Amino acid sequence: MTVEFFTKIRCLRDALRRLAVAACCLALFLASAISAEADELLVGAESPDFQSALDRWLQNDEEYALSAFAALAGDGNKAAQLLLGRIDKTPAHQGPWLAHLPRADRLALLRQPGGLSGRSWLRALDDHPLGKAWLSLVTPSAGPELIATFAELNEPRAAREAMVILAAREHSGLREIDPAEIDPELIYLLWRSADDARRAELLDHVAADSPQRAFLDSTLDRAQLEDWLAGSAIGAPIDAVCAKYCTDSRAACLSAGYLALASHNALLTLGSPVEALVSQDRFLNTPRGRSSVLRRMLQTHDARGRRAMISQMRDHDACLADVLEAEAALYRYRRPGSDSSNGG
Repeated sequence: MTVEFFTKIRCLRDALRRLAVAACCLALFLASAISAEADELLVGAESPDFQSALDRWLQNDEEYALSAFAALAGDGNKAAQLLLGRIDKTPAHQGPWLAHLPRADRLALLRQPGGLSGRSWLRALDDHPLGKAWLSLVTPSAGPELIATFAELNEPRAAREAMVILAAREHSGLREIDPAEIDPELIYLLWRSADDARRAELLDHVAADSPQRAFLDSTLDRAQLEDWLAGSAIGAPIDAVCAKYCTDSRAACLSAGYLALASHNALLTLGSPVEALVSQDRFLNTPRGRSSVLRRMLQTHDARGRRAMISQMRDHDACLADVLEAEAALYRYRRPGSDSSNGG
């Protein structure tokens, strides 16, 4: 071995070290850029007026909170625009006060002026990461890269929703996703488009106690479902309701709530409208968060089916049946000056 050889080795080693440092710096730069973009999007979240309105909204004071958000959004508050845009697109986040407003008044609160029925506030955010991501999700051209975008922006619930929507569209790009690189609770969404070899691979990534097994090989029973709902972050929305209202029948409440949703996909998408503004845990442990879960259960059925569902639920968990019945009563139409109601 010559001195020249060892000199070349040292030069190569130094070059590789510099390359590694450069790669790390680039990764940090990209991560900070995404974070900076997200922070830019949330301009206005630090406003005392916004925080006061957010606190009141989480306590189900819609009249005060939504009026305040609308005023802030009109003044250019990006956080208020983003939150109103998401509430507008998510019926479960719309409480009884808002539901009972005339349509024109409701749209005036939730949207910016323009067009026949207003324009989504998300369109005022089409140059910002989260606004752009939410707008992209409703376009046919959206692909699996949107799942990664939401994940990078620390919006895991939104990332799950994106995957649910893409799976419903049977997007061809899902066939190329590595199951090891996605949320393990979403594996079943890759099942429909998979051949036998890929299905065998997918099963290796699904825990034995996951309710996904019911979709893949029909091996899940009620006890397994209740255990999973009690311990999984995905089951947290239902557990938040049961822990608050039905502690004496918590296990039965969990499985009853799951059956009331009648959709595993729906469970995946429950929760905070914007986790950058209100974390999933904080949202679910507030009156508005719990009400949104109950509202989504009720929305699974029409008025007649809702009454039948609640009646049948009494054999499974009478406590949750009572809670749902009380929630449904909040949305029933009442004639002015009358306490009577109709509908469901």
